[in-house]
Order: sequence, then structure tokens, then C-alpha cells
Amino acid sequence: MVTPAERTPDAVPSGLSDAERFLVELARDLHRFGTPAHRLEEQVTRCGARLGVPTTMFSLPTFLALAFGPIDRQRVVNLRVDPGAIDLTRLHAIESIQSRVLRGETAPQVGAAALRDLGVAPPTFNRWEIWAAYGLAGMAATRFFGGDLKDAVAGAIVGLLVGGLSTLLNARRDRAALAEFLAGIVATVGAWALAQVMPPITMGAVMLAGIVVLLPGFTLTRALIELATRNLASGSSRFMGAAMTLVALGFGAAIGDRIVTKLPMAPMQPPLPPLGWLDVLPAALVMSLASLMLLQGRWRDLGWVAFSALLGLYGARLGAGMLGPELGVCVGAFLVGIAGNAFSRLLRRPAITLVAPGILPLVPGSLGLRGTSFLFMDSPSRGASWALAALVIAGALVAGLLAANVFVPPRRSA
Repeated sequence: MVTPAERTPDAVPSGLSDAERFLVELARDLHRFGTPAHRLEEQVTRCGARLGVPTTMFSLPTFLALAFGPIDRQRVVNLRVDPGAIDLTRLHAIESIQSRVLRGETAPQVGAAALRDLGVAPPTFNRWEIWAAYGLAGMAATRFFGGDLKDAVAGAIVGLLVGGLSTLLNARRDRAALAEFLAGIVATVGAWALAQVMPPITMGAVMLAGIVVLLPGFTLTRALIELATRNLASGSSRFMGAAMTLVALGFGAAIGDRIVTKLPMAPMQPPLPPLGWLDVLPAALVMSLASLMLLQGRWRDLGWVAFSALLGLYGARLGAGMLGPELGVCVGAFLVGIAGNAFSRLLRRPAITLVAPGILPLVPGSLGLRGTSFLFMDSPSRGASWALAALVIAGALVAGLLAANVFVPPRRSA
């Protein structure tokens, strides 16, 4: 969910036609701004067919390969890319450019230039606004994890600490690898410090909420979707990337926990009753605002983002009453998937505008982090049970989204 570094213009190989150059830029931008492998490959291939260019494509999180022309004389373009992050505003702009090119309103060379300009344009929300979104996400997530209003304030503070650290470290590639590890330490120690200053607070909920933006639950769900759609190489790579993020966060949280055990014990908040249906509403609206900023959406889409988040959350609560808490998220994902596909068909907009913010509150990143932390704390059986629960929830999300595609098929954008 973290906004990637701005891309510098890359040279497209010479010897390609204008249509082929457009397809290269289209594939690169779709990948960079969060299109999953199965949608990316299908969209570029269909677009090539519409432009009269036989196209074969292979996508990995860090590699794109495009082959143009008949199989006996293909021209191949290989691109080394960074894993993308969702940018709703630019995905909408990409689809608009693509549609104009396919309708013949814009020449392919003009479309390629527009895509290059889009790739180097500043994001909708700058780093300071993204930093604020960490605090908003921490505040809302604390309520989802069972905290009260005081915990929500503490979660916002820890979220800001983690957001500031991540922003500084991600500004340089050689330091970015430390972001998750150090975030786990900062969140744990920060939650302990706030428990001393403003007791009592629910330290576990505050710590998890502080790093909720970094949890790879959405990446894990996306990896399982790619595996389910037979994009095995991309799905496996993305799955391992999510696992490594969880290991870094869990290792940092375990070190932070060892540090805290050497410090004076903080007063603990007694268990709070589960949130009621109306209690979730304020937290969901705050999380919607944070999601809009983290996903680089447009302010005019805030209502759609809030609608999707509420649909997912209340759908999951309804499903939990019928199927249990682990499988209940399948109902929430199913409703979000149907809404996203209907939204895309009616308004000619990317379905991910609704699907991403609707799925984010349901993803199982916190369960995976707890499982990883228990592994580092010499509790392998508890760690395995939490990790399995995370996979069950991710699988339920995938099942709900794929079932939605059967009831309301996704719109073909090319």
C-alpha cells in the first residue's frame, strides 16, 4: 500500500512499431500501478489483437516479457521492473488513454507519450499526506482490533511513528529493506512507551494497528488469486514476497517484545466487549479516508471507497453469523466483487476502484504477523495455527472474489 518511488523515463527499444511501443508502455504502467498478473496479461494481449499486433506476454512481480509478431519471427522486449503499488487515479487515466487509442481517437505514438508522461507525473497524494494516512489507518485499525478510543489515539501515534520511519527508509533503495524490520521494533516499543504515558491501553492492538499499512495481507490475497487463475510463477513469487515481509515484521516485533520484557511492566487494559454493528461505522469511515490516500484515489471517489469498505465489513459480519468468522469474509469479498464488477460495467471505470478498498479491511495480515511472531518466541504450534488461519481467510477472500466474477463477469477493457 505504500506509494512506489517515482519512475524515471526508460528508453523503449528501437525497431518497434508505434503500436508495439504503445503496448510496452501500457504493460509497464499497468504493472507499476497495481494490475494483477492475470488481468495484465489478458488486457495487453487483447489490446494488441485490437491493434493488429499479435502479442504474447509473461508477467512476474519484477519482470515483464512481451513478444510481438508471428511465433516464427517474434520481436521480444524484456523489462526489469519493481513490484507495483495500487494507484487508482493513474489506473483510471491509463484506461482512458487505452480506450482513446483503441477507438482511433488517439494515435498509438501519442498514447505511448501520454503513458510515459503519466508514469513520471507526481502522485495525487504526496509523502506528507501518505504519512498522515498511516496515522488514520492506525486509529481505525485499533478499533477493529478491539481497542477503545484511548487505544485509537495511541494507534494513531504509533502509526505516525511507523509512517515517518517507512517514508525515510523507502526514500533510498539501499535502506528500504530495513523498513519492515525496524517498523516491528518501533511499533512494539512505541506501544509500550504510550502505555506508560497514557495507561491503560491495549498494547497488542496498538502495536498491530501501528503497522497495519505494512502488513502484506492484500499482497497475500493477490498472490492466491494469481495462483488460482494459473499464473503460477507470478503468484508464487508474490506469495514469497508477502512471506518475507511477514518474517521481517515478525522478527522486528519479536525483538521489540524482548526489549519490552526488560522494561517496567505497563498497566494492561482489560478485555473489551466486541464492537457492535454501529460501533464499526466511525472506524470504517476513517479507514476509508486512509485507504483513499494510500491507494492514491481521487477525492471525488471517496463516497465509492466508503461504500465499498462498509459493504465488505458488514458483509463479512453477516457472513460470520452464517459461516463462522474465518469463512465469513468470503461473503464480504463476494459482495465487494459483485459491486466492483457492476461499477466497472455501468461507469466504465476500473473495478479495482471498489474492490481494493473493500478488501483491505478484511485481509489477514495481522493473523500472519502473529503467527510469525510466535515462531520467533519459541511457540511453533501457536505460530502454525495462526499462519493457517491467515491462509484460510485469504483463501476465503479469493473464493468470494472469484465467485463474484461468475455472477457478474468483469468488464473487458480492451
